[in-house]
Amino acid sequence: MSAGQRIAFVGECMIELFHRPGDEAGTLRRTVGGDTLNAAVYCRRALGETAGVAVHYVTRIGDDPFGAEIPAFIAAEGVETDLVTVAPGETTGLYAISRDASGERSFAYWRSAAAARRLFAEGLDADLERTLEGFDALCFSGITLAILSPIGRTRLLDLARRMKAAGRIVAFDGNYRPRLWVSKEEAKAAIAEAHASASLSLPGLDDEQALFADVDARSATTRLLAMGASAAIVKSGGDPAMVSDAAGLREIAGVPAPRIVDTTSAGDSFNGAALAVLLTGGTLDEAARAGHRMASLVIGEYGAIVPRGATVWPEGPRTGL
Repeated sequence: MSAGQRIAFVGECMIELFHRPGDEAGTLRRTVGGDTLNAAVYCRRALGETAGVAVHYVTRIGDDPFGAEIPAFIAAEGVETDLVTVAPGETTGLYAISRDASGERSFAYWRSAAAARRLFAEGLDADLERTLEGFDALCFSGITLAILSPIGRTRLLDLARRMKAAGRIVAFDGNYRPRLWVSKEEAKAAIAEAHASASLSLPGLDDEQALFADVDARSATTRLLAMGASAAIVKSGGDPAMVSDAAGLREIAGVPAPRIVDTTSAGDSFNGAALAVLLTGGTLDEAARAGHRMASLVIGEYGAIVPRGATVWPEGPRTGL
């Protein structure tokens, strides 16, 4: 694709609390995270200095003291904040990360009244929808869908379908979090609709298996295309990613991680780097390779958005593929 493009990542960003080994017991560090924000940051870092692509984040945050810090945090990563709405009188979500000895994480959330839940609510975001429809690419997730009202969910999926029909990149990561949904059946129906609305499905195998009982990555990828996705990359941690499009199924080997201390944001960083490749004219296979490369670096650091030095690619996302 040519220079001068715009991609929008849509979802919820929250205050993140985490304990870093070596800190005093009970000490929590504070930063900002959220699956689509993480992906936006890693997309921007992967693009480096070689691509004329503007990365935008789309969300609503509260005007509480923590939320007020978020736009500056996002802007410091080179991500555009013109579509971040600060909602007077509303609050910003918060989550805390716990990790086991292998680096696997679990989350506790405080987000029931978060401002992001009113994204695409009736009467609020008609102008936003028109703006996004002119973008070159859109990325959202199962968490994005889960936090929205039924009306907001419908409006976002309608936007995705229109953009896909217009030939734009519409990327969707299933990211299934059971606690965010009324029922498994509701989640399954909405996530299936989103996959059908996508030009590129980017789910993790474990999420797809939890909802659709896929035997393996091959069966999951085949199902996604049968649902209506134009292409798919199914992630399986450090194992090979299963890639499928009109050219058929193939595996893209993972990249060994120098070390593993925290798997938070592994899939999100994969998504960001993969989309950076596609926005700069790369192939689906190159996108998967870049995704593996970025994820292998991210899991060697603590937190959802790790220090820049390990993950900025000045020469662009296709270097070394």
